[in-house]
Amino acid sequence: MSVYSCQVCKFRYDEWLGDTKNGVPPGVPFSHLAGSVCTTCGMQGEGRHVRLPEATYSGLEATYYDQFAGKAGIAFYRNWLLQEAEQAPVSVLELGVGTGRIAIELARCGLSVCGVDNSPDMLEIATKKKRRMLKDNEELLELIEQNVQELQLASRFTHVLLPEGIFQQATCREEQRQLLSVVARHLTEGGTVAIDLLLPPVNRKWSLMQRKFVFPDRMVYQKVEGETLIAEQKFRYTLTYETFVEQVEQPRYRVERELALLLPGELELLLESSGYNVVQSRENVVCHRSQPPEQTEEYELDRWQHGGYPFAELPGAPGAATRWTIIAKKNSAPSL
Repeated sequence: MSVYSCQVCKFRYDEWLGDTKNGVPPGVPFSHLAGSVCTTCGMQGEGRHVRLPEATYSGLEATYYDQFAGKAGIAFYRNWLLQEAEQAPVSVLELGVGTGRIAIELARCGLSVCGVDNSPDMLEIATKKKRRMLKDNEELLELIEQNVQELQLASRFTHVLLPEGIFQQATCREEQRQLLSVVARHLTEGGTVAIDLLLPPVNRKWSLMQRKFVFPDRMVYQKVEGETLIAEQKFRYTLTYETFVEQVEQPRYRVERELALLLPGELELLLESSGYNVVQSRENVVCHRSQPPEQTEEYELDRWQHGGYPFAELPGAPGAATRWTIIAKKNSAPSL
């Protein structure tokens, strides 16, 4: 489902919502509207209507991102890449670097990382964290503001990461293949790509709620309401932040996002048909320990690894959202 806008009369149509005023039910494709709905343009005219890009992560969504993404995936990528570095030098390109949650941890461990994102607000947070946490090793992390679909860097990397569902922002096969082509251009021969897949709750419609004290007097509620259309192979959600300071509600922040619904097996087939060899596919959710750890006064960095954005469901909960990580190597010779 997509949102289209007329460049002349500015009429907008959201395929997911339909158009109640004009009697169009939800789910009707834009292509079915020709000659109807708008009296000005008739929803016709070549090149007149354009698909609107996905909203960038900005405002409160960028500000609160780390608070709800938590530590999901950080230890996995760090430990995996450090093992890879024992075999050969590692250079990392992270697409959708966001606030630098993963990239900064990798740089802290001495790995060279380039992070790309199209959100100025997210990159501003990442830059501040980089200065604070890397100090004398800031050169290990380069941050670039650019659309990943249009990426053209001079360098190649041994590993490319697409964490937290960034690959699913490409909602059609053409965009997905184009993104894999971008990855291939930036990988060394035999290089490795790792892609996180977000799988929503199994129900057609679902709602999730988290809340957190962000500052001593600030309670933030994160509500995610979504719908999954299996036939369309997409899911869409509305994310709302409600903030209260000393029990007084502040202005709300709301954004809608649409992601491709891809099963791990489907992504594996897509990778193999695009010149990659899948070497690992795993459900990347950290299970809780069956026994609590012994009390210690020492700080344990990885004792807790819960989180995820926008889903942070308890592992093992029936019908819960989950995350898979697929790792593949770029073939040395082009596929036939």
